[in-house]
Amino acid sequence: MSLVTGETLESTLLETMIPGRARIPDDPEPGNYVVVDVAQFSTTVPELFANGTEYIYVTEQRGNEPAFKAEHPDAKIGGSSGPNYEGEEGYDFFNSPSFVQDVDVDGRPTAMTSTNGGNAVMDLRLAGGDDVDVYVGGLTNGKAVADHLAGDDRETYFVAAGSKGKPSPEDLVGALYIARHLHGEPLTPEQRDVYREVVKFGKGPKYEDKPQVKRTDLYEYALDFDSRGVVPKLKGQRLYDVSDEAES
Repeated sequence: MSLVTGETLESTLLETMIPGRARIPDDPEPGNYVVVDVAQFSTTVPELFANGTEYIYVTEQRGNEPAFKAEHPDAKIGGSSGPNYEGEEGYDFFNSPSFVQDVDVDGRPTAMTSTNGGNAVMDLRLAGGDDVDVYVGGLTNGKAVADHLAGDDRETYFVAAGSKGKPSPEDLVGALYIARHLHGEPLTPEQRDVYREVVKFGKGPKYEDKPQVKRTDLYEYALDFDSRGVVPKLKGQRLYDVSDEAES
């Protein structure tokens, strides 16, 4: 990937940014696609890998996870947040980077999806075919994903998953953060502070009246820049950590 600066960088970012899951093309251009859903899918996925999961099976829709567990009895499965964000009965976890810390996924497969990030992964899988490679990136593993893709000659696109069909500030921030690393223009410390503030004040106030787990997920996990070296890549319907593999 060649380095770009100034107006060229801005033009490149505009051309490669998909601002919302609803904007994913029906026939995506060949290339790499990084799905960014900072709160929470793109933060939960790296935590599952950091805690040792073998792979993450992304279900086509919520509710398919028990069938996966029936075929893989050692699997741990994720469902909705359930009453008071304590998890859904019959499931082992939900889409929360802090909640999964207490779930034994080491050496086990896991299965989950999410309304925005997980479904965006599935949209790309179904629309893109063999010419599209799908990755999951956020603020915690953004540099790792960018470094992994830096030697690839193909174009890399960023899907800022958003919410309810609209762009979300935290996902746009996450996508731009990874893209700037990829194109050789990483943030200065001052710029990183600005990005952090956008996420904090764009998302945090919505969580003030919700259980503590939501604020923990945001402030202690989602905003922990580059804390994980995980590079989740979709192979078939499963995400694997390919951080130890050279990009071909």
